[in-house]
Amino acid sequence: MARDNLKSNMGNLVSRRRRGVAEVISSLLLVAITVVGAIILTNFLDESFVSGSQAVATSTDSTIKSIKLRAYDTRDGSDLFGYTLDNEHVTNKKLCRESCNPANGGSTNNIPANNGSEFLVFQIENRGVHPIFLKNMYLDKVNHRYDSATANVNFVANAPLSGGVYPSDGTFSILSDDGTPTQLDNQIVGGATVNVILKLHSDLNTPDIELGKTMRVELNIGKNSLAEFLIETGDTL
Repeated sequence: MARDNLKSNMGNLVSRRRRGVAEVISSLLLVAITVVGAIILTNFLDESFVSGSQAVATSTDSTIKSIKLRAYDTRDGSDLFGYTLDNEHVTNKKLCRESCNPANGGSTNNIPANNGSEFLVFQIENRGVHPIFLKNMYLDKVNHRYDSATANVNFVANAPLSGGVYPSDGTFSILSDDGTPTQLDNQIVGGATVNVILKLHSDLNTPDIELGKTMRVELNIGKNSLAEFLIETGDTL
């Protein structure tokens, strides 16, 4: 009888130990799954969010994925990203496009202080090893092309009218992020970071940009797909 009780107690002890081991293993598996999930989510967010702005991953092209929007400044202010661009010539809490058209009293290709359309600044990094050529930028499907007249011309933002010293209406120019005033061509070499100075279209079919709204930014580097980002206007990052 005592032997039977001993066997029964030992059986219960072994069963409890097995249950205990199973619970530990289950807990470890849950922790491992959580850690792996967190790593995957972190990597996804790192690719899908650029300094707080959502990047829309729509391409498997490694070149497209190598483009990073590091920062941007889309405020209606006089100092954008360290450049004195004088966007604050009106206090209407919007970025001037349509209302800067000559039909509405604006002045095409002029600086904002002289009723020209306003500027935006984007800092873009080519994280790949191969050069890319930034051909066009789209803001909510509105095309802005590279202004070739700005290449090798010193950037000046207070000239009365554009003559290559800043991008003309509906175009952009490119500056090094090291403070060099000479504007570059549209090639961004591998590993380089540049500042893109974009001057808004003043076309009558492009309404003014309200601040605090989400805007889609698309970069055309000559691939089948565009590098796409979502930003918040009237903000700096």
